[in-house]
Amino acid sequence: MADWFKNRGFGGSDDEIDQLTKTINEHSDEQRKIKSQFNKAMNNFAAERSLETCLDALNLSMQLANIRGKLAESYEYYARMLEREITRLTK
Repeated sequence: MADWFKNRGFGGSDDEIDQLTKTINEHSDEQRKIKSQFNKAMNNFAAERSLETCLDALNLSMQLANIRGKLAESYEYYARMLEREITRLTK
């Protein structure tokens, strides 16, 4: 989603800010959901020590890493957007 923002200039667009906020909120919600699933999967793995529970936990850890990467990318873009706006306002 951050790629979509990179193709647009900031220019004070409320739609752009709203879309970025929505994206960050969606990623945050997904991260909380996956983290909860991961914690349960790790508890299952600790109890059972089976290949299946190991793979479940591994899969969820990969999903968690992926969503955290997307979330970090969104925040990085947000920071760059703010920096550009501050620079524009101080000139």
